[in-house]
This record gives sequence, C-alpha cells and structure tokens, in this order.
Amino acid sequence: METMEDIRATFFEECDEQLGELDKGLAGFARGETDQETIGVVYRAVHSIKGGAASFDLHELANYAKLYEEMLKKVRGEELAVTPDVLDVAGRSRDLLKQLVAVAKVKDGVVAELKTLAGIEDEPAEAAPEASDDGMADIEFSPVAVDLDDVMGGEATYRIVFHPMAELYANAHEATRLIRQCLELGTGTVSCEAADLPALDALNPEGAYLTFTIELTTDAGEGGIREVFEFAEWDCELSIERISQDDDEPAGLDLDAIADPEIAALFARLQAESPDEAGTKH
Repeated sequence: METMEDIRATFFEECDEQLGELDKGLAGFARGETDQETIGVVYRAVHSIKGGAASFDLHELANYAKLYEEMLKKVRGEELAVTPDVLDVAGRSRDLLKQLVAVAKVKDGVVAELKTLAGIEDEPAEAAPEASDDGMADIEFSPVAVDLDDVMGGEATYRIVFHPMAELYANAHEATRLIRQCLELGTGTVSCEAADLPALDALNPEGAYLTFTIELTTDAGEGGIREVFEFAEWDCELSIERISQDDDEPAGLDLDAIADPEIAALFARLQAESPDEAGTKH
C-alpha cells in the first residue's frame, strides 16, 4: 500500500511531466500557434500543478499557480491575446513555477533538519492578545445607518451538493478529502447519490458518477465553505444553499462584512470590552 510519502513523490514526478507539457505549449506560442488546443496544453499543465499542490497543502505553490492560471484563463477565453509581452511574462512565470516546485520538494525536510541542528522546537500557537487601548478615544464618529441583516453572522445550516467531475481526480484532488475539510468547519452529515452509476460493463474506471450532499452546521459562512473548494472549483459542480439559522443563540457580528472601517473598529472595541462576548464563537 502506498504511503503518503509515495503519493507525494508521485505528485512531484507529475509536476515534472506537466512542466514539460508547459514548455511544449509555450514553444508553440513562440511559433505563433495560439489555437485552442495549444492554449489548452498550457492551461491544463498549470491547472494540474495547482490542484495537486492544494491537495498537499503546498500553499505558496498552489497560490502562485492559481495566479498563473487566472492569466491563462483570460487567454483561453480570448480576453487576452498572446502578444510578445504576454509570451515573455508567461515564460518568466514558468521559470518561477519550476523554482517553486523545486522548493516545495525539499522545503519541509530542510527546515526540519535546520531546526534539529539549531536545537529549535516548534513553538505552540500564540494566544490572542488581550484588548488594549487602541487610541480610539479621540476619534469622532458620525451616525451612519447600518443594515444589521448584512453584518450579523452566527451558526447556520447549509446544504452543499458536490458532484466531482473526472478532471478532479485527474488533477490529484480527492473528493473524500474535500468532504472531510468541509465537515471540519462544524458538524454535519454526508449522503451519496449513485443513480448515475452505470452497469459494470459500461463503467469507465476514470469516470465520475457520484454526487455527495453535505448538510453542515457552521459559523464559517458560505465564504468559508467555498474556500474549501477553491482549488477544485473548475473540476466539480457545486451548489451551496443556506437552509436554516440557529435562532437559539444570539448571532455574532461579522466585522469583515462592515464596509465602514470606523464602525468596524468601534464594534471590535465594544466586543473586546463586553464580558458577555467572552464565550461567543466567531
């Protein structure tokens, strides 16, 4: 049975293959071949590296590949032409992508060895700092109307319908891993719909036939749920529906949703000073 290290090694082998495909596509661009097939080769190479990196929590590599992919998405959608300047940026971006792949291969091991030799142990997570005087005493606030429906958060229950496509597995994502990450946001249940599963003699081993429905109670909001699927959004069908709000507990304020920074700062100070908020989850 393959270990996680074996799977990780396979991912980096696939990265090398995808970088080779990327080189072929960019060479085609240089020859003036900007048809959808050549663009697709370049796009899929970067997309595959991004998806695999996200699966292994290689955030720096995944975020950079996502940025590269966004540029290529505009090329694929004919919003951006492959001019000499665009080709130059794409080539230099490829060089940096290769460097980040190389760093991701060895970073964890090298850092661990350095810490051992330096006698440094991993530090526990820092506790949240205590509220202090933030210098707001002299700030004058003007009354501003606030729609509390837009800024109130709290626990709610969501129905998430998640149908992975074959590309999701080809790009090194795992449906079960995404579902587990979703459930880590709160509490919930998962059901599986297999109505589209064909008879055995018609089944494609690389196909994707299952649809998962997750009912999740969480205070992370729809945005938090979508973050779980951020790197797989193009490889699945996803719908998120809010089906209930927990009315038994007072909802907390979502400070990020308040557009006026002075109002947000005031609410933050009030929450820090209020003993009733000490046990409230945000």
